Amino acid sequence: MLIDEIIDFCDGHYSSQDTKCSCSDCNHQNSCSGSCKQCLEEIHYPNKYPLGKKDYDCCNLMNFYVCDYTHKYASEMLYLLRESEALKEIKNYHIMSIGCGGAPDLIAFERYIMDSGIDKTISYWGIDKNKLWQPIHDVISEYRNSIIGKAQFDYADAIQLFNQHSVKSTNVLILQYIISHFYNTNQIAIIDSFYDDLIKNIIKHKEDGVPFVILINDVNSNNRGRDYFIDLCEKLSQSNLTGTYSQFYFNYRIQNDHQKYGTMHQQNELLFKVPNKLNKYEPWRVCSSAQMLIELK
Repeated sequence: MLIDEIIDFCDGHYSSQDTKCSCSDCNHQNSCSGSCKQCLEEIHYPNKYPLGKKDYDCCNLMNFYVCDYTHKYASEMLYLLRESEALKEIKNYHIMSIGCGGAPDLIAFERYIMDSGIDKTISYWGIDKNKLWQPIHDVISEYRNSIIGKAQFDYADAIQLFNQHSVKSTNVLILQYIISHFYNTNQIAIIDSFYDDLIKNIIKHKEDGVPFVILINDVNSNNRGRDYFIDLCEKLSQSNLTGTYSQFYFNYRIQNDHQKYGTMHQQNELLFKVPNKLNKYEPWRVCSSAQMLIELK
């Protein structure tokens, strides 16, 4: 399976003593702790670590990130796919993933098709502005089976890209942990125009008579961008794009009613087994996100 190919590659490179990856370009305002786990903590919680690391800027960190988070992110997405009725109506999936990272959503789609026993294929277009993902994307692009027909990647700022270019072949749009990234990087003010561009240049070009599915998976916190999900639904309605939306969350450290975002998934266990060799990364073992499923007619 694709997840095995990606994990073997990233773990192998991170674990190798001969790796050419280095942390010489770390963007800490103070000295680096030498721990990729700590670096990820600082990136994900910038308000908590004002002098911490600001972005994913070395390949050691990218490989560690994949080994730490992939099973969690792919599981969260698979739970969401299983909630969709519209996906069952789509003959073949033409996926656009914005801020794709290590493509855990593609991993989830492969498993979804395998579990369903249906004869469908995937074409996948991943967009991420960070070119340090490229070695991992090369592994994905070279992976071949009867389900994933084509996977291609572009390194561009999605905000600028979809302000200027339109796309006509997509029927699945994925925003996975991208809204919280806008928040972490002080770009949340542009989310309104970003949604406008997605509608104008992607969603409005949907094929007549074929559902269009939007999948949002992100941090379950009303302080980190989650409450901007609904703005996309409102803009779709204003653009006369009719459909339904549903919200979901996982029962993980729920501290207040604000985290009860729609319907609670009945479990939060991972749907992909974490191999023992990844124990050194202390990977996530449960799902914790908030999700929105939008199905346009």
